[in-house]
Amino acid sequence: MTLTRRQWLKGAGTLTAASMLPWPLRASQSELPLIHLQARESTAAWLDTPTPVWSYAQPTLRLRQGVAQRIRVTNHLPEPTTVHWHGLRVANAMDGVSGLTQAPIEPGESFDYEVMSPDAGTFWFHSHHNTIEQLARGLYGALIVSGDNEPDFEQDWPLLIDDWRLTKNGRIDPAFASLHTQAHGGRMGNVLTINHRLGPWQGRARSGDRVRLRLVNSATNRILQLRAEFPSALVLAKDGQPLTSPEPLPDVFILGPGERLDLGWLANETGQLMEVSGRKPLVVARVEVEPGGEAGIPRYPGVMALPVNPMPEVSADVTQTVPLKMEGGAMGRLESARYEGETMAFRELVDQGQVWALSGQVGLPEEPLFRARQGETVALQLDNRTSFPHTLHWHGHHVWADDRWQDSLTVTRGQTKTVRMVAGGPGKWLIHCHMIDHQATGMMTWFEVV
Repeated sequence: MTLTRRQWLKGAGTLTAASMLPWPLRASQSELPLIHLQARESTAAWLDTPTPVWSYAQPTLRLRQGVAQRIRVTNHLPEPTTVHWHGLRVANAMDGVSGLTQAPIEPGESFDYEVMSPDAGTFWFHSHHNTIEQLARGLYGALIVSGDNEPDFEQDWPLLIDDWRLTKNGRIDPAFASLHTQAHGGRMGNVLTINHRLGPWQGRARSGDRVRLRLVNSATNRILQLRAEFPSALVLAKDGQPLTSPEPLPDVFILGPGERLDLGWLANETGQLMEVSGRKPLVVARVEVEPGGEAGIPRYPGVMALPVNPMPEVSADVTQTVPLKMEGGAMGRLESARYEGETMAFRELVDQGQVWALSGQVGLPEEPLFRARQGETVALQLDNRTSFPHTLHWHGHHVWADDRWQDSLTVTRGQTKTVRMVAGGPGKWLIHCHMIDHQATGMMTWFEVV
């Protein structure tokens, strides 16, 4: 398997939809419940003039834990696309990575995804073809998986937080690929939205309501710095996986692109969520609390604890240790790396539109970063040698880090960290920086479970 950057961005591939499905799914797929998901051109009413965007006609999907579902994606866009189910432990053929796990869905065509999540929690779905443009145009949505034994919340709200780069005439800035920007922190937006609507988001609760806020960073590159002004709020889950027990919420916390955090809050007074990375804090969401509910719940906070998902046991016996070294970018001191089978000096890489590397490799190599047998525990030694933070995302898997499961993890500049992963479903799985500008210019690799 050799993929060039052009093939990666445009999703060239020769696999057919039928050949990618395991035979039991081909036999039973027509019997599964069917959801229609349409990718289309639309408009958003953010400014004085409508803004053309790309979106899904169904911006929120709700599934049941352990229940298989057929999702037919129809492409009404002027270019090919795919859908990636971010954080779901799906079969590899259903992962939605153009050029690696499937051929892209051509304009006017459809593709049936068979999705079954063993986990309840907060996830999301988005394009994984020409992602640098399609995600920035708005191709994403919330994916909520409900379990049978979850506690009741009187209010349960997904909040997908995004920043959009708009021009003065209200159009999305068409300069999606700027090498200077990509070599730094990536393209940043100037308009804040929550669930594709202009912020701040507004909610209402009654005093005593149990509130669940499902925070999703759906931005292409921005690492959010958030302050939750909800008295006594708790962290319930990270990346769809419940914490062993709810934890107090830090005063300020970061949420990298693709990361999710579930907050639990017993409504007692009006609260708000702030983005505080800039000179002036921005209100992301505000919840008005009205009198009339219960004064309090005696079992709080235990009443909000989420049941654990059927995650694998992380063995103390690691079968292999794999360095995962992040290099490159502006002020990164990267001298050379391999790209498309050749070792190139950094200046040569820049001439090819590439500036980032993972473990000495730019873009997808012919051979995987590592191979592991199903059930093996692999230690990944993360080492950020660049001048910028990176949010790494593991497809089809979570890693055990900081005493919790995570499928997306922000690694700050100069930070080193060892995480452990249990090899899951067989197939070829992507690892990449979810700052999409970094992914598009080299920071991606893959591993294989056999």
